[in-house]
Amino acid sequence: MKKVLFGSVCAAVVAFGMVACGDGQGMKRGDGSDTVSRRYVGTLPAADGPGIVYDLTLFNLAEDSLSGEFALSMTYLEAQNGKNATFDSEGEWVAVQGIAGDRSAVYYQLIESGVRPDTTNFLYLGDSVVLLGNGLQRAPSNLNYTLILED
Repeated sequence: MKKVLFGSVCAAVVAFGMVACGDGQGMKRGDGSDTVSRRYVGTLPAADGPGIVYDLTLFNLAEDSLSGEFALSMTYLEAQNGKNATFDSEGEWVAVQGIAGDRSAVYYQLIESGVRPDTTNFLYLGDSVVLLGNGLQRAPSNLNYTLILED
């Protein structure tokens, strides 16, 4: 029993290490620090417009880190009298293992800074992430909620 538990913990640590590392080709921040970043971009569906452009950057202090800070920019296309409206947020992120129906899945949980912090979750798929809804579920529709890793 102890060997099985130890093996499971080791496998989780290895999986988390791969998640935080990405493909190892993350960009370094321009401020000269050792911070590694990964940037995901995509246009997601919107109820009342042509879409929302998500631009998500995850920062961490080391390539094998399981947490760090994030910056998220959401641009609602043609939102205000035909003009785009952009909303920015930042905060902390953490890699978490396990969603309903898939205990080995890993997702990024983003927790905004501020008085009333909001939480957003993205399922990690290697070179992309998928926005998760309530209960850490993928959207039940055929609409695309995927952000692609930028080089």
